[in-house]
Formats: sequence, structure tokens, C-alpha cells
Amino acid sequence: MRQPAPPFRVVIVGAGRVGSALALLLKQAAEFEVVVVDPTEPAQRRMDELGLPLVEADPGNATQLDRLLGEAQAVVAALPAAATPMVAAAARRSGIHYLDLGDDTAGLDAVLSEARSAAGCFIPQCGISPGLISQLVLDLVSRSSGPVEIDVRIGTLPREPGSRLGYGLTWDVDALLREYIQPSTALVDGRRASLPALSDLGRLRLGGRDYEDFVSGNIPASLCARLEGRVARLTSRTIRYPGHLDYMRFLLDELKLRARTDLLRNLFLNALPEIVDDRLLISIGATSRQDGRSVEERFTREVVPAQIRGSTVSAMRRTAAAHVAAVLDLLRVGAIGVPGLCLQEEIPFSALSRNRFLSWFFAASAEEGGLTNPGNAA
Repeated sequence: MRQPAPPFRVVIVGAGRVGSALALLLKQAAEFEVVVVDPTEPAQRRMDELGLPLVEADPGNATQLDRLLGEAQAVVAALPAAATPMVAAAARRSGIHYLDLGDDTAGLDAVLSEARSAAGCFIPQCGISPGLISQLVLDLVSRSSGPVEIDVRIGTLPREPGSRLGYGLTWDVDALLREYIQPSTALVDGRRASLPALSDLGRLRLGGRDYEDFVSGNIPASLCARLEGRVARLTSRTIRYPGHLDYMRFLLDELKLRARTDLLRNLFLNALPEIVDDRLLISIGATSRQDGRSVEERFTREVVPAQIRGSTVSAMRRTAAAHVAAVLDLLRVGAIGVPGLCLQEEIPFSALSRNRFLSWFFAASAEEGGLTNPGNAA
């Protein structure tokens, strides 16, 4: 009688917002065995509330981390981007697969360097953006002909505004400040460009509600490299409730907190509530000229929180964790996994969209939080 395959062992380093949600997701699948590593007291409290075990090892201790990874097939660095290189180095030493949720920061260069000599598959920048957004953009480009202009709009918001800023803490505050202050990487006239953050205020209506959007965040460098010269424009825009941009400009420019991000960071941490009851909005429009007329393809979603193993998981955490889980699942079955670097743009869209961990996202049914089907939005 054929013996069942042993579980695919995953070590999650970091029990924060997405790390804990990922552990919950993987615990539902018998094919996975999950170990969560985090030495902090908040992590212990969070994992106790979720009913999940925690290894209180220090990821900065190479000996401890190597011991944990020695029995694993993959490791996920669910940590701030600056802390990912130490996990990537341990993954290379152990010869296992590596994933993270980083962005285009200094830490990425160190991860890419580790990937060059890795025996496992290194997949940085999982999650929503970067991550899932890159694959959605490429799918829209594949269904458009001629020069195409693409606007990526994304935002995680409280279900209701609740304050003048209409915002709360849903993810890493340092990453948020980078998006609000640093120039936004984009493609303009087919070439890479930098746009001023918080510029070009626009209005949009999704699901019967009014929002504003503005330039913020980055198009990932790997996606820019792939599409440079192929698309006329590709921009990243943030969705917020109306009035948010005006208040942010007041804080950054009139109160001069642009030069004192330490004060602004503390202000956000002390004044903004932690949000679980959120909504994740994604609206990606691709406009091209066909037979002398303008044709638009659009992918639009609204995601809401969900119950996973009896715990409420916010829309942002749910979606980011689902993307990571789906990529791990593709590694487990061998759909991807060549040693060395694997960019997000190299993951087959068809395999990702059909995966059990992400199928709800692509279903576009009302109970799953979908607004419209790909390519059919008004």
C-alpha cells in the first residue's frame, strides 16, 4: 500500500498580521505542517488567542534558525523588509525554498544576492502589492492589443471612515510612510519614471461608494523591467475615502512633518486605531486603442474580512496570506520551484488563479467580496 507523502513543512518567521493569518490558512490543509517563530510577547499573546503553537526563538540567532530550517522544505520571512536578508541567508544555507513579503527596499538586494547560489527556489515580494498585483497586471496586458495605459488602484480602508482621515492601522506603518513621502516608480511614455507621491488627485466610484485616489506606492522594479517599452503608462495609485489627501498634505507640508517622519510615525501609532473590520479595494484599468476606438479592460475587487478557524481575519491579511499560501502550494506540487530566483512575474497566472487558496478571490461572487468579473467592469 502506497504511503501518503509527508507534510510539506513550512517555517513562518514572524507572527505579525500576515504571518499569523498565513499560519491559520495552512493549518487547514493536511498537506502542510507549520512552525511559527517569533520571540516577542505580542506574538505569544496573538498565537495564544489563535490557538496556534509558537517557537520563541530569535531569528537573529543563526544557529537557532538553521536548526529550525534543517527539517523544513520552505521558510517565509513575514518580517519588515529590512529583516528579510537574515532569513534568506539561512534558507540558502539550509538549501530550502524562501518566500517573503518585502518590497523594493535595500533588503531586496541582499535577498537577490542570496538567491544566486541557492539550492531552493527564492520568491521575494509575495502578498498583495508587490505580489498578486504584478500577476493581475500581466494578465490584463496579455488581453490588450497595441499600446496600453494601466492604472493600478489599491487601498485598504476601514469599513466606514470613522474619522477625518478615514483611515486606521492595517499594515506596516513604516511602509505606509514610505509610500506617502518617497517618489512613486512608474512607467511614463513607455519608460521608467518617478512621480511625486500624493499627486494627481482623482475620484472614483466602486460598489456604489465614492472614493478618491492619488499617486502613491511603486510599480515593482521587476514588473517595470518586464513591461518597459511594451506599455505606454503604468502607475500606482492609492484609494482612500474623500478628504484623506487634503489632511495628509496638511500634516506633511503645513505642519512640516515630511522632514520629521519620526513624529509622524508616532502620531499614527498613537492616534490611529488598529483595524480588523476593513475593506480591501483593487481596481486595475487597462486602456488601449483598437480599430480606432478606446477599449478598456478592468479587474475590480472588494474583499472583506473572513472567519478562519473561528478567528476574524482582516481583508488585507486574508488576501496577502492567501497569495503566499497559494505560492507555497505551487512549490509543494512542483508547479514552480527551479533553484534560484523566481520573480512574481514568472509564476503562471493560470495556476495561481485556480489554486485552492486563492480561488475565492477570483470567484467574484457577492458572498466572497467580489465586485465584477475580470474584463467586465464598467
